[in-house]
Amino acid sequence: MHVRSRIASAALPATVLALSIGLTLSLTACDVPIEGSSRTTASPSPNATIESTPAPDSSGGSSTDSPSESGFSVSTATFLSVIDGDTITTSAGTIRLIGIDTPERGQCGHDEASMAIGRLLARGDPLTLRLPEGQNQTDRYDRLLRYVETADGVDFGMVQLESGNAIARYDSRDGYPKHPREDQYRAAQVATLGSDRSVITTSCAAPSGTTSDNAGSSSGTGAEGAGATAAPSEVNTGEGWWRENGSCSRLKKNTVGHPKGPFSFTNPDETASYDWFAYGTGHNGDGDNDGLACE
Repeated sequence: MHVRSRIASAALPATVLALSIGLTLSLTACDVPIEGSSRTTASPSPNATIESTPAPDSSGGSSTDSPSESGFSVSTATFLSVIDGDTITTSAGTIRLIGIDTPERGQCGHDEASMAIGRLLARGDPLTLRLPEGQNQTDRYDRLLRYVETADGVDFGMVQLESGNAIARYDSRDGYPKHPREDQYRAAQVATLGSDRSVITTSCAAPSGTTSDNAGSSSGTGAEGAGATAAPSEVNTGEGWWRENGSCSRLKKNTVGHPKGPFSFTNPDETASYDWFAYGTGHNGDGDNDGLACE
């Protein structure tokens, strides 16, 4: 009996120790999910959020215009025909070139200015149209006001100025809005403004001390003047006979013996007449763009 009591007494501390260890493990097991939960639901730091957002691109790289061409409304169109040296028709409508002026129909230099554009373009060619900020959309004739460029970036206004076919006009010096290329246009101008405010192209400027062909022909009188109206054969074959016909339809009706076409741009003897009827009259005599005018 005494031996059993000693054995029981010795076993008691071991039992208490086991219960204590078990209780500790239970409490530790309960703490683990709580700590894990607090870590997994924590919000990311503000710095992490900021770093994950890319900074805005201030370079303007997504724009279709280069930085030097900012401030333009840009569109595209296809070329249809020439009206005169500063006006064309396109798929977007009739376009009046901004900032230049060329001779009017019937004035010296009109034909050359008109043909200068016609030689650079064929019907259906793509064009870039630029409207600067602050410029009027249309003129008083409801024509669109635009810079017009080829697909290669050739500016028709500058072409006409450098060729001596136009003057820089209808800009801030004339009471119109200043346009971005105004100073360049003024510097490129080689034609002049006549005393009657008409455009004097370089091809029409009379040498100093002489009179122009137009002035001489209009002042001829008497027998010599009558002789200038020569025989029909001279009228039919003289240089520039095509200018007496304002369109292919009028040409077809002529009764003085003028050739009635067609005229090929590949034939050196017909190039001048082709250019006139295709581009100079404003009636697009080569409407199907096959290289023959007045078919």
